[in-house]
Amino acid sequence: MCRTSEPRNITITKELLRNFPINSDASPSEFIRHYWQHYNDEYESNNSTNGTIFENLVILSLARNGINPIYYQTELTYVPSAIFDVFLFSEELSVAISIKTTLRERWKQADLEALAIKQVHKSAQCFVVTLSHNEVSARRRNDSTYAGLDRFILADTTEFDDLINDLSERDFSEAGSFPVVKTNNRFFTPESINSLFELDL
Repeated sequence: MCRTSEPRNITITKELLRNFPINSDASPSEFIRHYWQHYNDEYESNNSTNGTIFENLVILSLARNGINPIYYQTELTYVPSAIFDVFLFSEELSVAISIKTTLRERWKQADLEALAIKQVHKSAQCFVVTLSHNEVSARRRNDSTYAGLDRFILADTTEFDDLINDLSERDFSEAGSFPVVKTNNRFFTPESINSLFELDL
């Protein structure tokens, strides 16, 4: 029987973690800067791979700061036609994170999806985490109000550190028996993160 090969973005992420270790007390933004720089130095740029590598790094930043479980590429019940890069479930205050290396017009889709989730999860917070300084500056300069998004977060700055620190103080849980999350098998726990990326968080 032929074994299914590992996705390229997982292989690359594991190579980065293995070949360029970082101090365990590095901040989330330092973690992103460190590995994004090495990724760009060592691997050929590819828009699709860039996005999944960045997504992996954001998820690892959450995990290494004790945030779990982390639903990923997740559909939510009663929120049609939207797939969330990261969803953190809480009865009190769920969090949806859209992860984009660059924004262009894609922030508009994230804004509409954020509006949709807030029709169901009234108190949810919705963020875009990105590396696109110029585009975030333009968004903040031209229009600081959005239909559903709460904030744009630059992943390689202290804004990201502040977000991670805030999330690490909250209690998130599995969505439970009620089908809040349609794709309820798509979430990371510390154990599955360790297994997939060969870590010891």
